[in-house]
Amino acid sequence: MTKINKYLIFTFLFLFSKTTTVQLFAQQKNNKNEMANDYLNTMKQRLDSIKKTKANNKNSSNNKNSKLPARFSAGKYNTNKSTIDNAYKYLTPIEKEKVKDYPQVPEAFRTDADAKQFIKSLNGKDINADIQKYSKEKSMALIGYLVSYYKTKRTADAIIDEAKLQKADFENKNPNVKFGENIGKTFVGENALVYLPLAEAAFADEVTDVKFLEGNTEFPKENTLHTPDYVLMKNLKDNIGIYSLGLNGSITIKFTNNALVDINGPDLFVFEAGQIEPTNVDISKDGKTWMNIGKIEGGTSALDINKYVKPNDYFYYVRLTDLNTKSQLAGADFDAIAAIGTAIKLDLNAEVLFDFGKSILKPDGIAAVKKLAQQLQTMSNAKVSIEGFTDDIGTDADNIKLSLQRAKAVSAVLQKELSNKKDFVFTEAGKGKANPVAPNTSDDNRKKNRRVEIIVNPN
Repeated sequence: MTKINKYLIFTFLFLFSKTTTVQLFAQQKNNKNEMANDYLNTMKQRLDSIKKTKANNKNSSNNKNSKLPARFSAGKYNTNKSTIDNAYKYLTPIEKEKVKDYPQVPEAFRTDADAKQFIKSLNGKDINADIQKYSKEKSMALIGYLVSYYKTKRTADAIIDEAKLQKADFENKNPNVKFGENIGKTFVGENALVYLPLAEAAFADEVTDVKFLEGNTEFPKENTLHTPDYVLMKNLKDNIGIYSLGLNGSITIKFTNNALVDINGPDLFVFEAGQIEPTNVDISKDGKTWMNIGKIEGGTSALDINKYVKPNDYFYYVRLTDLNTKSQLAGADFDAIAAIGTAIKLDLNAEVLFDFGKSILKPDGIAAVKKLAQQLQTMSNAKVSIEGFTDDIGTDADNIKLSLQRAKAVSAVLQKELSNKKDFVFTEAGKGKANPVAPNTSDDNRKKNRRVEIIVNPN
C-alpha cells in the first residue's frame, strides 16, 4: 500500500469518527458543535460521492456501447470547488497561512487548456507531501481541504492525459482532418472528453424550434448553444448553462458557421448534464426533411452518422427528443451540442459580390473572396464546395443558371488565390431559390437569400 493510500485511509477513517471530529472542532471553533456536525456530514457525503464515482468508473469501463475512448461517469471531471471552498471556511488563521500558496480552484475545467493552466499555477507544489506533513496535526478541516484539493489536481492530470489520447485517436483515424495548426481542442463534459478539430466553431449556433411539454423547469433555450458552461447549483432550478427537454419535449438547433459531416468515428457529441438519459436524435439538411440516427443512452453521448448518410453530405440541423425520462429534472438534460465531424461553412452576400441579376464579381466582391482565400491557406488539403443561391424572383431555370454562374465566378478567384494548394478540390453548383434562409416576403429577406455558400471540408 502506498503512502498516499495509507494517509487517505487514515483521513477517511478520521472523517467517520464523529466524536473525535466534534472534539477537534470544539477546540478550533469555540465549542460550535453544530458547525462541526454540519461539516462532518458534508465530508461524509464527499466520501460517498467518491465511492459512487469509483463504482461508476468501473461500470463505464465495461460498457460495450461506449463509442469514445473516454471513461464515462457522471461528475468524473468535477473540480470539487464547492467542497474545497467549504473546507477552507473551517480553517484557522494559522492553517490558512499554511495553504496561502494554493491557487484558487476554477469553477470547472472546460478544456484541457484549463487543466494545464491549473497545474501550471500549482508551480510544482507537492500536495501529497503536505497531506503527510499536516496529518500529524490532526486537523479535520486542513486534511479535508488538502484531500479534496489533491483529488482536483488528479482530475486535472487525468484530463490532460485523456486529452492527449483523444487527439491521437482522432488524428490516427482522420489524418487529413485539420483546419490549421493549433485549431483543434479537447473539451470537457461532465461525463466525458471529446476532441473537436474545429474547436469552438464546432458548436451549435442557433435554436430554431422548441417543444417543452411537461417538466420541472423550462430553462432558457439559449443554454444549448456554444461551448459548455454547465454549473451544478444546490437548488436544481438555479443550475447554470443547462437545458432540460422536459418529458417528451424536443429542441432543434442549427449550425450556421459549420456543417455536420461524416468522418471516421463518432460525428456528433451531446454534452449531457448528470446521468445520460435516453434521447432520440434526428438530423436534417434543411430543417424540413429529417433522418433518425439513433439515440443517446447509457454510456454513449456520441453518435456516428456513417451508415445513414451519403459521402459528402452536409447537415445543418439537429433535433433532440426526450424519450419520457423521469428524474430530478424531468426529461433529458444537456449543456451543448457539437459536431465532431465538421466542415467550415461561409456565406457571402450576393449584394457585396455582384450587381443585381449579374454574375461578374464587383471589385469589393473580389476583395471579399481573396480575404476568404487567405483564411484557407492554413489548411493542407480540402474539398471546397461553392453553391450559388437566388431569391424567388424570375423563373426557376433562370435562377439556376444565374446561381451557377455566380458560384463559378467565386470559384475562379478562389482557385487562382489558392493555386499553391494542389490537393484542394473545387466543385460548383447552382441551387436557384432552394433553401432560403429567410421567407421571400420582403426586399430585405430576398437580399439574404441571394448569396454564395462555401463549404470547406478537409479532404
